[in-house]
Amino acid sequence: MRYGIKTLFTLFTLFTLTGCARLFTGSEKTYVVGFYNLEKLYDAQANARNMDYTPTGAMHWNSIRYEQKLKNMAEVIATIGGKDGPAILGVTEAESNKVLQELVNTAPLKKKKLKIIHFESEDPLGLDVGMLYNPKRFKPSYQKVIRVDYPGTFKGKDILLVKGELEGEYVIIYINHWPSNYGNARQGDRRRRVAAATLRKHIEADLKENPEANIMVIGDFDEEPKSKVLQQVLKANGRPNPNYKKELFNTFYINYVQGLGSFHKRGDFKMLDQVFVSKGMLNSTGLEYVMGSAQIHDPEFLKYTFGKYKNTPRTTYNGTTYIGGYSDHFPVFIKVKIAR
Repeated sequence: MRYGIKTLFTLFTLFTLTGCARLFTGSEKTYVVGFYNLEKLYDAQANARNMDYTPTGAMHWNSIRYEQKLKNMAEVIATIGGKDGPAILGVTEAESNKVLQELVNTAPLKKKKLKIIHFESEDPLGLDVGMLYNPKRFKPSYQKVIRVDYPGTFKGKDILLVKGELEGEYVIIYINHWPSNYGNARQGDRRRRVAAATLRKHIEADLKENPEANIMVIGDFDEEPKSKVLQQVLKANGRPNPNYKKELFNTFYINYVQGLGSFHKRGDFKMLDQVFVSKGMLNSTGLEYVMGSAQIHDPEFLKYTFGKYKNTPRTTYNGTTYIGGYSDHFPVFIKVKIAR
């Protein structure tokens, strides 16, 4: 059950503080920040890390299917948050700089002239996190990967750190894709705890330097908002009280308690893709999170329209059967504004 005493108290606090916040008139300019798991965006060339995604592999992956995947992804991204699309979009499961560059050069994204940030990781399947951004809105000034020292010989995706100015306001962005439970739930939990602790260490350094820092943490965490890893290790929760400076506010907490989710598994939606913001972005001057703007981007064209998977994400494959859909995740996004 998602509703407990603490959850209800959190919701009461959220609604109370939302009511006390500055009224958003709807006429103010907002900017979209989001995240999208692209689900195995491989190119059509030979891939030594995942031989399934080759013309002769189990998925029979070829240039025709790759180009269709690019068109599908571009169609989705162009519509996230409205006609202007995202100012900043974290992505994951992209094979290379090449596929991201070809993605932003695919219609209808091409006219938006998005730029990319990407680093190769040690992920065993060759899939990385990255960032797309609108250079008219966001000006990056610093970028690096944070290596996570996972236990044993496991290698996973890095955390991407990008700093820059969004409409003139300085912001720190962390893009994540934490390990899943694939193969062993206990090991998956342990690995995510290591990732959370690594990220938390960097966030604490940011807040020590500036307690009012604008920090956004976005990604696929493979954890739901109420998990101990997010709430206790990363210190991200649904409490919007700006006095708790060291905590992160989980903008998707209320979506979670409403039973919504970005990923569907075993007959249930899971809220795995999320955006957290620092308390400096609540009721602030400068860059401010628009309270209540967190949304799952799930237009009808992204869904199965009938059968047992109705209203769930329409995927590229069902097992090894090619469907020609989009991704097994819905994108998520929030809106921010410049408060004066």
